[in-house]
Amino acid sequence: AGDVLEFECTADALTKLRKFPGMTAEPTSKLYSELGARRRRRCLVEVVLDRRCPLIGLPMDLADSLSLYNAAIFAVRRRQDTSEHPFVLAGSPGHTDTHRAFERTANPRDRLTPSTHATSSTPEEADRLAPGDTLLLETYPHFITTFGDSDHFALVRLIEDSAPPRDNQVKDRVRRVMAGAVFIVAVVVVATNKLTPLVAMSIAAYALVGMQCVTIDAAFMSIKGRVVLAAITAFGLGDGLTNTNVTSKIAQGVVAVGQHFGPSVLLFLIFVATSCLSCIVSNQATVVILYSIVKHLHIPEVSMKELSIILIIGASSSFMTPFGYQTNLMVWGAGGYSFSHYFRFGAPLTLLTGIVASLGCRYIIA
Repeated sequence: AGDVLEFECTADALTKLRKFPGMTAEPTSKLYSELGARRRRRCLVEVVLDRRCPLIGLPMDLADSLSLYNAAIFAVRRRQDTSEHPFVLAGSPGHTDTHRAFERTANPRDRLTPSTHATSSTPEEADRLAPGDTLLLETYPHFITTFGDSDHFALVRLIEDSAPPRDNQVKDRVRRVMAGAVFIVAVVVVATNKLTPLVAMSIAAYALVGMQCVTIDAAFMSIKGRVVLAAITAFGLGDGLTNTNVTSKIAQGVVAVGQHFGPSVLLFLIFVATSCLSCIVSNQATVVILYSIVKHLHIPEVSMKELSIILIIGASSSFMTPFGYQTNLMVWGAGGYSFSHYFRFGAPLTLLTGIVASLGCRYIIA
């Protein structure tokens, strides 16, 4: 408690910094609280002041960016600052008489509040905005279309994924509980066959939008076009394999193996084949392609439920390549791993998972 935190960072890094749990950024402008209640629609915009900007010559604390642009100054970089990390969060740059920092109070939310302390004395004019100063404004997306070509700014840039965090108010906590309740209800109605997954999840999505947990734009942006396209094309490939009797021939060979080695070995082989294919293509496409083969299997000792479960587990066990899944790629460069590391660790893990999954499906699920 009582810690004072002061940051200099890039505009893009600032969006991550202010979402750090337990901290709330205190913006430079006192007009920030007057932006309105539509926090979920706000964004950060980086602008460079031109000579024609009405804010030129005004002290930062008195610059009325709200009435001019419907925006509040969140952070600033002065023209004289050539630092690699230009933006000073929650305060004027170090050239001024005073600047604000972050002070963590002892309340449960650890809210950061501004504190003032002396720095090197400079003329009062140094605190006034000048041409070439870079401001980080919190505003709404229409700012880009309205002022993108304005002669007030030499540059206007939207900071991606810069909506403010929504976790420090009572209504935010209420929405969090309601969102969890909506998810649980959707899962229950699908599990009890009251509604189809498509209908249940569509209703849940509309409910989350109606409760202002997410915007419509954010909901549509969460739809991964590549995943949808891969699944659609995989359906086409599966139908093609079925129509040309390729799947039936493969199924006959798999049945022969199953009759010779037994159901447990058959399930294990299906797991390994599914896992290897999932290391190359997405797990959704893997399930679609191999299901067209699995559905033609007719083995008295093995149920379709066992085959479906082993197929799902195998498609989610892409341990042997770095590009098998997104999380594999996330740690590839950061951890200094090579392709061989994934295979050396992933191959034994795949075999172990396959043995456990096949025996579990055979003696527990069955």
